[in-house]
Amino acid sequence: VTNEEMEQLTSLHWHGLRVPIDQDGPSEVMNKGDEADFAFTLNMTGTHWYHPHQRPILPQLNTGLYAPFIVKEDYDSEYAGDYVLTLDDWTLDSSNKIDLESSMGSDVIGNLETVNKRSGNDIYPITLKQGEIVKLRFINASTAQTHTISLTGHSFRITHLDGHKLLEPYTVQSIRIAPGERYDAELKGIKSSGTYYIRNTRSYGMRIPVIYEGVGEDMTSPFIPGESEAFPGLEGKAPDKIYTLSSNSTHWTINDKAYIDDAPTKDIDIFNAELNKVYIFRFDNVDPGRMMSTRYHPMHLHGGHFQVISINGEKPPREMWKDTLEIPPNEYIDVAVKFYYPGDWMLHCHIIDHEDGGMLTMVHVPDPSGTPLPEHHM
Repeated sequence: VTNEEMEQLTSLHWHGLRVPIDQDGPSEVMNKGDEADFAFTLNMTGTHWYHPHQRPILPQLNTGLYAPFIVKEDYDSEYAGDYVLTLDDWTLDSSNKIDLESSMGSDVIGNLETVNKRSGNDIYPITLKQGEIVKLRFINASTAQTHTISLTGHSFRITHLDGHKLLEPYTVQSIRIAPGERYDAELKGIKSSGTYYIRNTRSYGMRIPVIYEGVGEDMTSPFIPGESEAFPGLEGKAPDKIYTLSSNSTHWTINDKAYIDDAPTKDIDIFNAELNKVYIFRFDNVDPGRMMSTRYHPMHLHGGHFQVISINGEKPPREMWKDTLEIPPNEYIDVAVKFYYPGDWMLHCHIIDHEDGGMLTMVHVPDPSGTPLPEHHM
């Protein structure tokens, strides 16, 4: 990876991939002209993405410095089409040019929405025939907006969450995708002709055409469900760590502490974990809310996926594995996690204003051999 032109420091995080800490990205900081070499073995399939992770993250991510990272299954080629749909939003000024200055405030949601950085009639269409099944890979690259998308008269069959294949796919009429999340969905053709549109509830330019081109083969889904990876023996177990998500007049906080540029790392609430041991984390959203900000917090953990084990004390409807999980206001969610590599693993809100504003901490997993961890740049 080369920082060819930017005068600012940058780094690159492989969002969703389980890789060693020295390959995760934030420790490899690049000045203009610098290079960073990455080498890792892909041990997982699915829809992932990569983006900068040098604080403040917002100025670079907000200019579109990101891209999908897709690791395909053998059966993915059996779909009638495989579409990557990266969702974002931008703020336009009065002359219809991107206004980055006004996009640097609190939880800014733009007045133009894009799919793969295209808007309106420039968005590439999805084409299929009646009976065919296409695969849709949704990635939310927005810095603050949660997208809720639907297609009139149609349903989506969800097969993957954050790139992790489900044991039990499920069908929905709309999909809510928080910043940083990914959803893989199947769409089966039920018409023979006509153009329909996948829309966001806000619909500021997000109008993905679905064009029918006649009658085709009546397909069955090629998706092969995953096998259970559930951690045993967690029923009734108390959390090992509670993360209370909140905000005050100046910062977003985890356990009433904010990681800010002029604060040393020791001032955040670091959790010390052991390698290959299962822990339960509770995310408890008590955020009272700040003016012009959302109280939802999509929490992202570096280092791998976690199992969702309870939502407000109730067992989830299916086995769910996530690396980014939206925590609604006045609710709590318990997850189980195991770290497969030593490292100082970031845990933060993926609304980037919140992350830059302090809602970030770390999980410290020492190397049993005593090998020092790489210097960590936040």
